[in-house]
Amino acid sequence: MTSEDLHKIEVVKAFYTAELSRAALDIVWHVPGHNPVSGAYRGHAEYFEVMPSRMAPLKSWVVQRKDVMVNGDRVVATFHLTAERKGRQIELDGAHVFRLNEVDQVAEGWGFTNQQDLLDEFFAA
Repeated sequence: MTSEDLHKIEVVKAFYTAELSRAALDIVWHVPGHNPVSGAYRGHAEYFEVMPSRMAPLKSWVVQRKDVMVNGDRVVATFHLTAERKGRQIELDGAHVFRLNEVDQVAEGWGFTNQQDLLDEFFAA
């Protein structure tokens, strides 16, 4: 693995911290499924304001990042999610696919889960 690959992995690991992810001004984030949160969120305001407002009210949302893998400008991070909303709890596994721009910032991301129907029901309630 090259030092550039290792750097990209660290960029994505840092994305899961509040400080660095807020620096993603030009991000496009794709939320899968068929629920009120599904869709594409473009830019800082949509990612940090619109998307969370559609997820509300969340009692908890814990993403435990697991493996991070790189291939060129794409980085994949697997995760385990536990969440509670409106008295309902879910637990599932998934992955985020990130596209990094020419200066190794997260420019675009896609979410995937192993139980999309469960996540759809969670946000539809």
